[in-house]
Amino acid sequence: MSLQYGSIQTPVTDFNVPGILDGAVTRMDVLDPTENNEKVSLLEVDDPFDVLLEWQLTGAATPVVGGYWIVSLYSDDMDGVGTMLGRIGGHVVIPIIGGVSPLKYSYTFHVVPPTPQVGLYKLTATINHSPTGDTAKLDEMFGFAESTPIEIQDIEVESS
Repeated sequence: MSLQYGSIQTPVTDFNVPGILDGAVTRMDVLDPTENNEKVSLLEVDDPFDVLLEWQLTGAATPVVGGYWIVSLYSDDMDGVGTMLGRIGGHVVIPIIGGVSPLKYSYTFHVVPPTPQVGLYKLTATINHSPTGDTAKLDEMFGFAESTPIEIQDIEVESS
């Protein structure tokens, strides 16, 4: 699996009363579009890859939730070799329309050459909330997802 850990904090998380407005990251998969969107952890440096992120809000307050999600994808080098660092996807603005629980969301980041670089990486997606859609004006609703490590190699010979 690609999702190692994920969490979403809502404005009512501090009250520790479940059922009002809860959030959860439900999926983060690294996909190889050159291999029919196969879930992967080993990639080739000259190929694109996608990162599928899914999350949801549940609880009694979902009909009145509004604003926008601001989602981004970051890469962190784990082996001291990789140069694919920092934000590699986003800030994508996704409108939130309140409704009956659960409110489900999904976004696929497309990472294309020359961004992929040889190395071992941890990917982190952030899920911020903005009441206005302005990426510089965020509030306290925040989530993140971390992937299991991915390795990007310069493959010389393909195995069958």
